[in-house]
Amino acid sequence: MNGSFEIEVATLRGVLKDVVGVVEARCTVPVLSNVLLTVDHQSLTVTGTDLDLMVQRRVPLAQTEPFSITVEAAILDRIASKLPADAEAKIKLADGKLTVSAGRSRFQLPTLAADDFPIMQAVARDACEFSMQSIYLGGAIGLVSHAICTDETRYYLNGIFMHAPDGQDLRFATTDGHRLARGVLALPDGADAVPDTIIPRKLTKLLSGLLDRHEGEVLVTVTQRLLRFEMGDTTVTGKTIDGQYPDYARIIPIANPHRLDIDRDALVAAIGRVVTVATDKTRVVKLAFSRDLLVITVTSPEKGEAREEVPCSWSAQPMEIGFNSKYLLDALGQLTADSVEAMFSDPAAPAIWRDREDANAVFVIMPSRV
Repeated sequence: MNGSFEIEVATLRGVLKDVVGVVEARCTVPVLSNVLLTVDHQSLTVTGTDLDLMVQRRVPLAQTEPFSITVEAAILDRIASKLPADAEAKIKLADGKLTVSAGRSRFQLPTLAADDFPIMQAVARDACEFSMQSIYLGGAIGLVSHAICTDETRYYLNGIFMHAPDGQDLRFATTDGHRLARGVLALPDGADAVPDTIIPRKLTKLLSGLLDRHEGEVLVTVTQRLLRFEMGDTTVTGKTIDGQYPDYARIIPIANPHRLDIDRDALVAAIGRVVTVATDKTRVVKLAFSRDLLVITVTSPEKGEAREEVPCSWSAQPMEIGFNSKYLLDALGQLTADSVEAMFSDPAAPAIWRDREDANAVFVIMPSRV
């Protein structure tokens, strides 16, 4: 099979940027290190996969000679990055070799047959399909992704749990056992039948980058085993995590009577300063609440001590509690109100952090020993 097409280098770079991130550089199956180039009379489709995840990006072309072939993803990406962005690249397949040329530059690359490239199909009779704006989907993923568990032995926590309890709204949740993040969105039309789904961490990371660059609607297709996200000329298909996500709602306290109101930016800045003396072993910050003042301290035997005072409103008797500073900053980084609130029970119980009482975003953090 022979064929050719021409494409602007800048366009080729953009296409590869969306696809090569899913391709594993070192694979026991050589074709999985490649991208699939599929050229028809009107377009080029570039596909990359690691067998659990597949990305396809389509771009319109003119004056093409159709062909389909696979070529090493990393080397094609490097070539595109080094060619002048304003140049026109000619890509030609002949005698099993792929030639990439632009100006006085010419590269000839080995290929593998397209028939050997695995394609994931997400269409099924039990599929649930709905559309939502990319800004909302991207926002929901970004809101909770920091609390995804990285412990591979608890594989069922290694992703974002998406579900529509009682068909009332669409919820996204993550927990690693030390903290929990939950976001709630209005239920898109057709999403009431979405099955309980765990979206793998790698898929959520890839989606975040793509959704940041895409405006408009995303068509979401969900089955028991696969997910598909179609956004413009890009389609992402991935396997779900096969497991039972725990009943995370039980982790969210319902009887935390003591309330803290505090300026979010002031709190973030204060924590950022006191952790200067923290080490990996002493990432805990101690919060001491009184009626109108929060005292934040970090004590490190190796690095010294730090103390910061922040005005606040506290509804109970003085109390001290410790938190992992990273967990606290991750949650505060997702809150948006100028003044945020936190609800406490006692120094040994988990605390709720949120913008306000009826906020859709809720973060639960377990205390740390100080």
